[in-house]
Amino acid sequence: MDTPITEHTDAMRVDETAKLTAARAGVALAAVIASPVLIVAGAHLRSRCLGYTFRDGAPAPVEKEHGWVNIQYIAVTSTIVDWLCTPSQALTSRLRRWHCR
Repeated sequence: MDTPITEHTDAMRVDETAKLTAARAGVALAAVIASPVLIVAGAHLRSRCLGYTFRDGAPAPVEKEHGWVNIQYIAVTSTIVDWLCTPSQALTSRLRRWHCR
């Protein structure tokens, strides 16, 4: 059974716009600092984070009816993280296609 997001410490209220803005800025700053790692190994790291966020039994990343959002959801859906992971995702997909031949 799914655990409500309100029981987790890594969730924040959607109406706390200052905290959400700070979290988004923190994710962007962390992505820029870790950009060499994300460019090389971002595909694996992002897929692991997606798997953790959307695993069975995990709380919903966003509970609109209660006004909560999970902090991992902000990190996984970050545009900057997506851009920095694109080179390694492209390389990974090419290697998988080459290996499957």
